[in-house]
Amino acid sequence: MVKNMDELVDPRRNLNLHSVQNLRDLGGYSTKDGRKTKWGRFLRSGDMSALTEDDQEALLRQGIRSVIDLRMVKEIAIAPNVFSDSKQVAFFNHDFWGTRFDDYRSVRKNATPIEKLADLYCSGLEVNGFVMAEIMKTFAYEKGGFIFHCRSGKDRTGLVAAILLSIAGVPENTICADFGLSSEYLNEPALTQEEQKKPGAYQKGSAPETMNLTLAFLNQRYGGVIKYLEQQGVTREEIELIRRKII
Repeated sequence: MVKNMDELVDPRRNLNLHSVQNLRDLGGYSTKDGRKTKWGRFLRSGDMSALTEDDQEALLRQGIRSVIDLRMVKEIAIAPNVFSDSKQVAFFNHDFWGTRFDDYRSVRKNATPIEKLADLYCSGLEVNGFVMAEIMKTFAYEKGGFIFHCRSGKDRTGLVAAILLSIAGVPENTICADFGLSSEYLNEPALTQEEQKKPGAYQKGSAPETMNLTLAFLNQRYGGVIKYLEQQGVTREEIELIRRKII
């Protein structure tokens, strides 16, 4: 249970830019030591290929100076990020999945969609840890505000957001609740029992339980998010640089 539900629905979280889906600010969350995550420093969103000029200007006025595209090469070829050639921001493509999960199937055939999606996330964090390290180093060394995104702003983006909020010291139940906001922002209905039986159904939805299982895996397998990052090659100094930016 999230201690302060008002933080989730703070009106500052939703930037209300209508040419991009699932755009929200990671600011305003309480940390375990009584501090707060900064507003306007880290934004997460879905595909930015249709972002209007007015909405681009709004992000620049917000202080965004670095854009991180987490999508695959084939996704970018179809729908390039509008900032990919911009001289006003630093643009990075950190392809989280690559082609490494093209044929992925959860080994747990009888698992629920929530559990299968968590299995995908856990496998992704292990196999693609080097990409997560690249993303974190970009956060550590680039200046200004950041926006990071994938296609719907749910899976790859959700994992990066969870890592960032963990670095800040936000409680896990709040991190999971933030992940769950994607269902509301994307207006995704819950899967029916019939839909749950279809191949790939587990890839839909953003139940907080999915992120809870993912964080539990990182705690059990690595001893927590910080130790996970260190094993991927992110230094304590780089983690501290990120922490100073987000809280």
